[in-house]
Order: sequence, then C-alpha cells, then structure tokens
Amino acid sequence: MGVLVFLAEQAGEVLTRDQFIERVWLGRVVSDEVLSRCISLLRASLGDDAREPKFIQTVPKIGYRLIEAVESLETPRTTGATTAAEPAVRRWWQALAGLAVLSVAFIYFYLSWPGKPAPVVATQTSIVVLPFVNRSADTDNEYFSDGLTEELIDRLANVAGLQVVASTSAFSFKNHGEDVRGIAERLGVDYVLEGNVRKDDEEIRITAQLVDARRGFQVWSDRYDTSLRNIFAVQDEIANGIVDEIRPRLTGTDSSQIDTVRPTDVIPAYELLLRGRYHLKRREEAPIRRSIELFQQAIELDPAFGDAYRELARAYALLPEYSYEDSEELSELAIATIAQAAVNAPDTAESAHDVLAFLHFRRWEWVEAEQDFRRALAATPKDPNLRQWYSQQLASVGYIEQALSQVLEAKNLDVLSPVVNERLAVAYMWADDDDLARQQFDLAYELGMGPRANPEAYLVLLLRQGDYDTARELLADLQKLFARATEWIDPFIAALRDPANLQAAREALALAARERNVSLVYQLGAWLYLGDADEAMNAAFELLHEPGEFKVEFLFAREARILRCHPRFGELVAAIGLDNYWNRYGWPTLFVRPGEVAAGECD
Repeated sequence: MGVLVFLAEQAGEVLTRDQFIERVWLGRVVSDEVLSRCISLLRASLGDDAREPKFIQTVPKIGYRLIEAVESLETPRTTGATTAAEPAVRRWWQALAGLAVLSVAFIYFYLSWPGKPAPVVATQTSIVVLPFVNRSADTDNEYFSDGLTEELIDRLANVAGLQVVASTSAFSFKNHGEDVRGIAERLGVDYVLEGNVRKDDEEIRITAQLVDARRGFQVWSDRYDTSLRNIFAVQDEIANGIVDEIRPRLTGTDSSQIDTVRPTDVIPAYELLLRGRYHLKRREEAPIRRSIELFQQAIELDPAFGDAYRELARAYALLPEYSYEDSEELSELAIATIAQAAVNAPDTAESAHDVLAFLHFRRWEWVEAEQDFRRALAATPKDPNLRQWYSQQLASVGYIEQALSQVLEAKNLDVLSPVVNERLAVAYMWADDDDLARQQFDLAYELGMGPRANPEAYLVLLLRQGDYDTARELLADLQKLFARATEWIDPFIAALRDPANLQAAREALALAARERNVSLVYQLGAWLYLGDADEAMNAAFELLHEPGEFKVEFLFAREARILRCHPRFGELVAAIGLDNYWNRYGWPTLFVRPGEVAAGECD
C-alpha cells in the first residue's frame, strides 16, 4: 500500500529504489526482491502487463513510474459531468479499496494463524567476509590467507548488532570470481569485505576493502605492511576499521575498540595452528589426520596455547565421522586433551564446551550434553556448527520443535552450508513437513551433500513420498557398498506398493537377517514399515550394542509409532537413558510419565 500511494503522489515521475526505501521502509535495509514483489502484486491487482504497461512502467536500472494520470477524489465535480480521467480515477479507487481490504485481511490471518512467527520489525546489519586472496609467490601460503579470513570473521561475529555470515557460506565463493553485488544478494547482506594477502617469510602486506553491497560502492579500504609478529594487532585494526565505518547502522554497539588477547607469543606455533585449521576444514580423513599432527606440534612449541588444544580435541572428535577409527578411543583422546588444556591454558579451556557437548551426545550422555551445549551457546551463540549439533541432540531426546528452531538459526547464520541445509531437511521431516524437507535435501545436494551423507533419513523421505523406484535403487546401492545381498529389497518394496505382499516381504527380510545380509539399522526400519513391532523391537535392542549406528531421533518419527506402542518401549527408553534427561528437563509432547497414561494412549 505504501508503494502504491507513493507512486500515486508522484505520478509521472521516475522514483528510484532509494526513494522507495526512504519513504516506504523509512530507510530500513530491505532487499531488491521486496520492492519487486510489491510492484508485481500491484500489477496483478490492476491487471497490468510489465511488457506493455498501462499503469506502472519499469525504468531499467533506475526505478518505476506511474504513467496513468491520477486525480484527487476530493476534486469538486459537476453533477452528471464526466472527464476523460474519471475511468482511471475509478479504477485507482477500486484498486486502493481492494488492496486495503486485502491488506487488513492478510494482517489479521497472519497474526492469528497458529504457529506463525511474529512479524520482523527490523533486521540486523549484516556482512560477509570473503576469503582473502593469496597473492604470495608461494601458493602454499593459502593457509595464511584463509586463516586471516577466519580470524576476521571471529572478531566481527562478537560485535553486537552485526550479523556475520559464517565461514562455510563465505568460503563457498572462494575462487568463483562472482560479482560482489551478486554474492551479497545471494547471502542477503549489506556489506562485503574482500582483500588479498602477500606473505614473504616474516613480511606481510594485507589489502582490504569494504563494499556497500546495496549501492556497489567502496566505503572503506586500507593497506597494511607489517611483520608476522604484529599480525594480531593488524587483525584487530582491520576489524576496528570496519566497525568504525558501519557503527552508525549498528544497534547496541558501544564505542569501545576490538582488542583481542594474543592467543600465543610463539608465532611459529600460531602458523602451525593456521595450517592445522586449513586441513581440518577440508573434512576428509587424510587432512584431519594431518591437522592432528600440526596441532600437536603447535602444543609442543607452546604448551599454554589454548586454541591448539581446542582444535586438537575437535579433530579427535571428528575423525571417527570420516574414518573407521574407534569413536570411543578418539573420544577419550579428545576429553584428555581438553583436560590438559584446563591445566595448561585455563583461560581458553572454557571455549571447548562445544566439543565436550558433541562427545557427550555421541555417548548418549544426554544430561551432560545438554549442560555443555548450554554453556557453549552462552559463550558462542553465533556458531552455526554448534547449533546444528544441538539440533541433533534435541531431536534425539524428542524435542522436535526445538530441534527445528536451532537448525533454522544455524541456517540463518550459515545459509550456504551443505551440512546445515541437510540437517534442516531432516528436522523438517521429523516435524512432518515433507515438502520443505525435500526442498532442503535438494538444496543440500546442490551444495555438495550427496544422498549417501544421510541415507537413512533420505530413504524415509522417499518412502513417505511414494518414490519407491528411487528408494529401491538407493537401498540396492547401499547393500552392494557393504557387500550384502539385495534379494530382500524387491519383496520389501512390493509390500509397500501392495499390502497383499506383506508375508512374502517378511519372510525375505527374516532370511536376510538370519544370514546377516541386512544391517540392524535397516532391519529396524524395514520391520516397522512391514508392521512387525516385535521384530523391530528385537532389532532395536540389538542396536543398543552399536550406539554409533542407532539413529535415536528416528524413534520419534511417525513411522516408529508402532514401536512406541510396544510394551517394551519404556524399557528401551530407559536403556538409552532418555528418561533421565526427561526427568531433568521435561518430557516431550509425545510422552507422559509412567503411571499417568490412560489405557490405549500408547504414544
């Protein structure tokens, strides 16, 4: 309505995007898409055509203009007389009245619809730090330019009122050569920081520039010629230069300067840390092993280097996810590393609660995990990886809505992270929003997460949507991957298509289970789909001996209802330890305490 009135007031004049923003949105930062959407809705209401406009004309690269004459309704008229402008006036009045009614109706239903979020009144100022380009003669110095980028992201993330795009999304544009304004539009940010680094032994030259993404103008730039020993001060100086430039647009930001405590006085140890992070970020077995070696070397050079301990613990915790290493053994190494940090670097040991939380979660130590997740979130609320991990914890204890909320926040912080987008797909699925789940899975795959990253969850979605052919193909591929027979798959799919085939499917699955040609994970799922709660429960109890394989969050899916109705379900819950968590933090909506449930209400 504001756009329409502004066009009518300035009929015949070309109005720029900035004028619309200033008048309609009172200068608040909004995307180009918002204004374009308003124009599109107006054209639809007026029956206008953008290619041959009668009302609203697009002036390329400038703005919009109302091309039909407008007359005030308050102008005196002679009874019975008409003017050439009267039909246009009538059409405008009808359009205004109709849009007013629609606006009121929309606001009413939007505010009263159950479960809808509150309208967003304002948004934070946002920035993305693009990966600094390595201009060194030695291409191996890329670890340093990447490390500088990460350090600047961390410093700016602690500025109140400033939303900083997480490194995963920022680094997705590395070496892409995409236009800065295009990147900003994809990420929905106001500012883009970019730069380059030249490192020659101990000498360093850093060039940085800040671009106003909305206008495409450079608003700040600087060059720093320094030595490696002064790198921490230079990082603070760059961050302060950015904050000083955009401070008028930040809310809740004081005038104090960023002054980071030096993490170490041993510069070679810091270089080893950056090298280790460079390898750890690649999330593959060999690079993670290499990162462990580098973090260990950094600790040898500086036994009080807290960041090195934390990263080493993180590498230990992640290695089992990308290798066949024993998770319990690596967990013990990670915990021992954090304990060592508490002795040698107590000031930074507090920052390792995210790793501890993840380790407790993996061990089904739900209460301890919850405590560490809360302490970690209090320290680093803008860590998308932490919120993604916490989402997994909450889903595994049956807090489905809270799990979705956490991963949505992670997505807001790291919009292009393939891991976060894949996790959001799973969260939508447990919340029974299968269409959004499919969209998120598709997006995660576009960003690099293939179906095998989380095949069990994806299989559930395929079966929910009746895509049996794709499900059969994926199941067969996974069976072959682990050198297992596939004879049970066709009878299983046939039973899903037609319940008349149930008995044949159960016999085929039972034979495959006896011959160990199907994993316990797939046994549990298949028995549930075939409606055999007893066999599913037997598989679940066997899976207790393989906690790394048991997908606890699946217990709260709609497919597992017959398992939740089973007389032994309470025993299973106790064996997993969920009741301890619920007694401490509250029972999820699917369950009530024993003794409080009415007959037949098995959920």
